[in-house]
Amino acid sequence: MAEHSAPAQIEEQQKQIGSYLGRVLRDHFGKGPESVYVSVDPCCIVMHIRKFLSPIEKVMLDQRDKSAVEELRETMMAKMLPEIEHYISTLMDIEGWEFYFDWNIENKSGVITGFHPDKLKEKQEKNRTPRQENIKHAIQRVSEEVGKSPEEITVHPVNERTMLAVRTGGLILIEKELIRTGHLDILKSTKRLLEKEELYKEKFGSIFGTTVHDIFVDWDFDRDRSLVVFITDPAEKI
Repeated sequence: MAEHSAPAQIEEQQKQIGSYLGRVLRDHFGKGPESVYVSVDPCCIVMHIRKFLSPIEKVMLDQRDKSAVEELRETMMAKMLPEIEHYISTLMDIEGWEFYFDWNIENKSGVITGFHPDKLKEKQEKNRTPRQENIKHAIQRVSEEVGKSPEEITVHPVNERTMLAVRTGGLILIEKELIRTGHLDILKSTKRLLEKEELYKEKFGSIFGTTVHDIFVDWDFDRDRSLVVFITDPAEKI
């Protein structure tokens, strides 16, 4: 992606991606989201999905089977994500980017995020703020509580409502063994449950100075990298 794309071009790309993603979700699930809010900058793209729950998923939740909904989403996203990446790559230059996703079933929300690790790190080193440092330390505490401190944490504000945190080198030996023996699904679901519980306990609202509506977490076990996305009310710049 060009470092300095014209605002009009970025706005058009955001509209196209939002429309495309809503259509893809509708085609695969039978019902699309109420809205898809897309944010694009030179380092990343964040697609925030709101009010999204298919009829069959609603039946599952009515039967108190949240795990079945989560398994369905994982299966469908495994099929959809390469298609989404391909579409975005034809629209903009995303060579070297990585893609992650997560859902908050209770809030009927989700996020699909693509980013370039080196560009994120470079931007943080140039524009680090006290709030980013506080978020980094809080994420480090959570990581230590459920496993170990990552070798590296990069924090990046996408816009006034969205913050990314990328962790590298956080897997412990038993997790690596579970990956080696093919137990990725149970590892991811367990880590997601534990980490989200601890992230919400950390009271990030006091760090952001505003309400945190959603926290999303995902992993790329091959790269030993994970992503945390915070969706908040607009935060005052500091």
